[in-house]
Amino acid sequence: MGQYVVFKSHKQVFALPVEMVKRVIETEKFISLPEVPDYVLGVYEYQEQMLPIVDLSKRLYGELSPATLDSKVILAHWSERTMGIFVEEIVGIMSLTETDYEKDLDRSSLKRPYISQFLKMGDEVVIELNLDYIFNSSQEEEIISSVDSITENSEKEENTDDAAEH
Repeated sequence: MGQYVVFKSHKQVFALPVEMVKRVIETEKFISLPEVPDYVLGVYEYQEQMLPIVDLSKRLYGELSPATLDSKVILAHWSERTMGIFVEEIVGIMSLTETDYEKDLDRSSLKRPYISQFLKMGDEVVIELNLDYIFNSSQEEEIISSVDSITENSEKEENTDDAAEH
């Protein structure tokens, strides 16, 4: 049994190990970026860093998550960085039981790389996400380069502002 942050997206229950989660925030205010995949809602400034915010429902199911009072953003470790995952609801921090369901999916060729394992929460099956495999390498590069370009542009503007003041 491990400790997990449990949340809902597209009526499915997901989990991330507590160690992967930096923080859960309440916000819908993102800086939108041009020419990014439609599942990237934008970036969010957190502790002087620009973090990509991804709508999990849009990425996995092709449908945007509705923004409600229960919507949250999970700031999680991803690809040696931090990313925000926009979800419909946080269920809580819970101890979940591991299962052997992945073996059945492997045999039927239905297993996806972003599924680390299946967990049990009472009678409900919970998908533990593997964020390192939620994007293919070109999608990951596109997100990283989009965030890097906005960070570089804001740094250039700050340097220009500093020079103008002197």
